Amino acid sequence: MFDWKKFILLGEMLYDIKTEESIRTAISRLYYGLFGIVRRYLINVKHKYYLKEKDATIHKRVSIELKHSKDSTERELSEILNILRVFRNHADYDEEYGEQFFVEFLFENKKDIEIAIDIVNYFKNHPNY
Repeated sequence: MFDWKKFILLGEMLYDIKTEESIRTAISRLYYGLFGIVRRYLINVKHKYYLKEKDATIHKRVSIELKHSKDSTERELSEILNILRVFRNHADYDEEYGEQFFVEFLFENKKDIEIAIDIVNYFKNHPNY
């Protein structure tokens, strides 16, 4: 089974290269690493089996599941993932944004990203994960 944490680690390594293409890719890998861990947690631990389906709406459905959770940590994670998803879309599709735009985003959101990584590391340690 793939370890989504490897995408997070790859994102961190790519960010250290400090080129626009590496920073754009770092944001994308960071988002997908976090998303993959969260989705697996929701399926395996929270038994949200409908999230196994693979279609274009999966990102939105995972976000909605977290947003409407009774758990405040999951709701906080929803907000962070949504921000990352917006910037992942910019990084993957919008050529008008330059390197500085993404560097500033990562700098301004560093604490939230660290919080998200801590949360998903907690999820990964659940016995049913």
